[in-house]
Amino acid sequence: MAKKKNISFKPFVLIFILIITLIIGIQIFGAARFESVLAAQGEVIDGFWSDVLIVRDEILINSPITGRVELLVGEGDRLASGEKLAVIKSSAQSQKIFNKKAGIVSFAVDGLESRLNPNSLNQINLNNFDELQGNYKHLLSGDRIKKEESLYRIINNFKLYLLAEVPESQSDRFNIGELIFLEEKNTKKLYEARITNIRHNLEKTFFQIKVEQFIPQWINRRRIELNIIKNIYRGIKIPRKAVFNQLSGQGVLKVTGYNKYEFQEVFILNGNEEYVIVSGLKIGEEIITNPEDFDYGREA
Repeated sequence: MAKKKNISFKPFVLIFILIITLIIGIQIFGAARFESVLAAQGEVIDGFWSDVLIVRDEILINSPITGRVELLVGEGDRLASGEKLAVIKSSAQSQKIFNKKAGIVSFAVDGLESRLNPNSLNQINLNNFDELQGNYKHLLSGDRIKKEESLYRIINNFKLYLLAEVPESQSDRFNIGELIFLEEKNTKKLYEARITNIRHNLEKTFFQIKVEQFIPQWINRRRIELNIIKNIYRGIKIPRKAVFNQLSGQGVLKVTGYNKYEFQEVFILNGNEEYVIVSGLKIGEEIITNPEDFDYGREA
């Protein structure tokens, strides 16, 4: 009896699987090129971060005698003129210390109080700006103090000024007298301020800024990193890199289906270097954020 021949289909099956895998791989690879976001309502902060120098209206009061100090008020307390704030005791005498001027009291000094004050703001040497770093030393109850050493500061809580170094890209965007906002890191609170002067020093530019309110939390800080904000814009927010130019105008690539997209014209209303507020998009529309990876008839 003749034996039946065994026909092997394995090569055909393998070729079929490879073709299907290749087609799926091309589809997946094409889709993976998309980097996208959904158009949504948001806000764009137009500003820049700067390591800012704090300048207060403050005076130093020195100790009249050598001895051990007992502090009778707290750091940052608001005192009227004539209030008793400390007692200094030595082996020979005990002297009560009364506040000489109304204001906020601090028992911490950094040695820059006489060099940095609102009256000499225009005379501060900007060549030494980076060297003006506060190193506060705190006087505590029980500490020994020498005669003529700094005992406390009394701070005028109606005046607060800042000196901020400005990036070259931002220096021409602001004007003297302009209202701005200040934002500290890790906080949502904004402070109003006004640019009182713009000083140019060699290749650097500095803003002199008057803060519209006194901020007690800064009384023992000489430097602080702040966002100097020109404006805050609200609307449909997308990454600036998503917008590009082509012959028909400025726009974005809008996703219309699986691995499909089309050009959508938009208009930039406002923004910063990273994000923009636009018109021409609806909330929830998906746009491609890496249009540079797509050849879509852009201008050469």
